[in-house]
Amino acid sequence: MHRSNSGGRKDQNDRLLYEILVTIFASLNIVDLAVASLVCKTWNKACRDPSLWHKLDLSTLTSYCFNTPPNKIGAYRRSTSKITQFFKHILGLSDGNTTCLIFNYYVYITDEQLITIAERTRKLKRVVLPKTGDFSRAGVNSAMKLWRGLESITITSAVPGHYIFPALGRYCNNITEMKFSCGCIFEEKHAEAMVKYTPNLKMLSIRSIPASMKALQCVLSFLEHLKMVNVCHSFIRDTSDRRLYGLGFEDLRNCLSPLSLGKLIYCEGYLEGGWCLRCQNGHDNSRSRQPYGPLEDVWREDEITSLASGNHNIIPSRTLTLH
Repeated sequence: MHRSNSGGRKDQNDRLLYEILVTIFASLNIVDLAVASLVCKTWNKACRDPSLWHKLDLSTLTSYCFNTPPNKIGAYRRSTSKITQFFKHILGLSDGNTTCLIFNYYVYITDEQLITIAERTRKLKRVVLPKTGDFSRAGVNSAMKLWRGLESITITSAVPGHYIFPALGRYCNNITEMKFSCGCIFEEKHAEAMVKYTPNLKMLSIRSIPASMKALQCVLSFLEHLKMVNVCHSFIRDTSDRRLYGLGFEDLRNCLSPLSLGKLIYCEGYLEGGWCLRCQNGHDNSRSRQPYGPLEDVWREDEITSLASGNHNIIPSRTLTLH
């Protein structure tokens, strides 16, 4: 009986230690968590807890991890092998439990690395693609084929539209959220591809990028399930007009139906100090922030969700006359 009680207390203490370690590790960034997993078997086991891996945020990678130059776009291009080893290690710890993956803005990703990551994240629901990389059509197809359950994607200029959209249409039939990130231009060809390959889209963000009015009209008219379009800080222009100027709210009101206007999200506080993520990040000049910090933070966030819980406005036709 004494031995039984002693064994029970040991199991209870082991469980308590495990829970304490998991709680502590939850506050670590991905690099520190990878290092912690190498300390001992007890720490390694705690580092594999599924709760730590639902969201894999690679944006916390910094240059010192791979002995590369200071943070600049493409700075990691020459450290491919080290990054590949790192990806394999952390994804081994995740044991396939990752459902949200955010690539680093600065890390240069290759076809091989993209496929390596996709093979180990088959349960993925949301992905924020990297800003720089070397991707082939075959590589993009292979990744999307493995991410069949994908529901949300942030598209960057690193992946050509004629690669990504056919792949989404072929393999990822559950896409309901899409964001075009900085470096992209939202054009008619993108809108037409979305109508063809992602017909179930419900939320779209073209925040802070140039956009064609015809492209906006296209998605609002032909994507039947579309509920919200984030046009916060977008430069929307009429491509049939050679003059380079953005359309204002009155122009949108004249071009769009009341139903379409009701789906638009915009930032009303832009001229008053700003309430949205783009405004807040743009006003943060602290030295601790990385180069391109304002773009980095906005680039990797899910802006439809963030706006839905913050200060924003959805443009109803009855209030357009106020702007």
